[in-house]
Amino acid sequence: MSRPSSPATGPSSEPDATPGSDASDPFLDGAGFFPGLPPGYDDRSDRSAVVVGGAMAGLAAAHALRRVGYDVTLAERQSYAEKRVNCGEAITDTSLLPLEKTAQNGFPCATSAFEVRIRNGDETASVSFPSARGYVADRNVVERQWARRLAEDGVAVREETSIPRSEFEDLLDEHDLVVDATGQPSLASRAAGTTDEYAGAMTAINADVEGDFAELYPRALILFEGYLGYAWCFPKSETRANVGIGWAQEDLPEDFMAAFAAACGRNGWPVPPREAANVAIIPRGPSLDPRRTYDRRGVVRVGDAAGIANRFTGKGISQAIHSSYLMAALAAHDRLPEYPRRLHGTMRPEYVLSYIVRGTLEDGRLDLLRGIMEAVDGIDVERVDRDPREALSRLARRPVLCGRLLACPAIRRRTIRALRDDWEYIGREPDSTSERISTESLGEALPVFGGRK
Repeated sequence: MSRPSSPATGPSSEPDATPGSDASDPFLDGAGFFPGLPPGYDDRSDRSAVVVGGAMAGLAAAHALRRVGYDVTLAERQSYAEKRVNCGEAITDTSLLPLEKTAQNGFPCATSAFEVRIRNGDETASVSFPSARGYVADRNVVERQWARRLAEDGVAVREETSIPRSEFEDLLDEHDLVVDATGQPSLASRAAGTTDEYAGAMTAINADVEGDFAELYPRALILFEGYLGYAWCFPKSETRANVGIGWAQEDLPEDFMAAFAAACGRNGWPVPPREAANVAIIPRGPSLDPRRTYDRRGVVRVGDAAGIANRFTGKGISQAIHSSYLMAALAAHDRLPEYPRRLHGTMRPEYVLSYIVRGTLEDGRLDLLRGIMEAVDGIDVERVDRDPREALSRLARRPVLCGRLLACPAIRRRTIRALRDDWEYIGREPDSTSERISTESLGEALPVFGGRK
C-alpha cells in the first residue's frame, strides 16, 4: 500500500504524477479558499479511518486523510458505474478537485458565468457573476473517476456497501476516525435517534435533458420567479443541460413533478420524463448545532451531514470539500476538537449574508432582491458565497438600498439574529463527547491555522 511522501515535513515539492491529475494537490498545496495543509504534522500511517458516504464530501475526506497517511476505507452504498447524482451539477470551484478538467473526467463545460434573472411580474432583471473556476459537470463521472484515483492511491473503495445504523457503533471500535459523509440526516443522527436535530432544508428536483441551449451555453442560468426557491438551467453543451427547481421546506408544492414540468414549460426547457428526474433534500446552513459536527469518540461530520450548505442558494459542493479538507488538516495535527469552531468560523460571513438575502424571498420582496443582485453584479460567483466581504462592502456603499432593507422589520430581525449567531438549528445540550462552542468562538472567521496563502 503506497504512502504519501515525507508526511512529517508536509507536501513534497515534486508534482503529482498520477495520470489524469492536476500538477498540484489542492489539499496539500491549497486551492480556492482552502489555504493548504500546514507543514510539521506527524506520520499517521498507524491510524485508520472509515469514510461513510462516497459523494463529494466523502471523496474529499478519503483523499485528504490518505494524503496524511491514514489507512482509509471508503464505503459507498451505490455502485459508481450506476450511481445517479441528485443535484444541479454546477461546481463553482473545481480547483478543489484533484482531477484534470477534461470531459473524460466529467467536466464537459467550463462555465464562463452564472446569469441570475429575477422575474417580478412582467419585469425581468438580469445580472451576471463571472466564474473563474466553475464547470457544469457530469457529477456521476466526476465521482467515478475520483473514486478510481483513490483506489489507485491505496484507499479501500467499497462500493455497494451500506452501513446499517445498528452497526455504526462498531465502526468506532474498528477505526481511529469515523467520517460521516452520508448527508442530511446523517448516519450518526440516525444511529443516535436524533434525526430531528437538523433544521432548515431545501428540496430540489432535476434532470438532464436534450434540447437547444446554444443561446445560453457556456453560461449557466439561475432564475428567481417569486416563490421561496429558484429554477436553473446549467448547459453541458449546446444540446444538453441539467435543468431543475428547488423549494424551501416551508414552501413545497403538492406535486413536485407537476411544478417542475410547469417551470420547464414557462422557461422554454424540455420537460423530462418522471423516471429521469432526481430528487434531493439539501440542508441550508447552518442547520445542525455546531457542537454536533465532532464527537470526541472519533466521529466527525462533513458536507451535508454537517448541515453546511448555503442558506440562500443551497449550493454545497465547495463547502463540502472545504469541510473535509479542514477536517483532515486538523486530524493531521491532532487538533480535531477544534473542527466545529474552525468550520463555522470560516463559514460565518457566508451564513450572515445568505441568511439576510434569503429574507427578501421569504418576505416576497423581489424588488429588494433585485437591488442586492445589482449591487453585487460582476463579482466572481464563488467569492460571493465564500468570501462575501466585497459583496457586503458594495451593499454598504448603497445607502438608499440599505435603508430600504432595514425598513423591513423581518430583515432587521434577521440581521440582528445573524450577527448574534442566533441561527435556526435546534440547540441540544452537549454531552460529554461533544465540543462546546461559545458564541464568541463561532464568530471567529479564521482560515485553517491563521493566514491564507
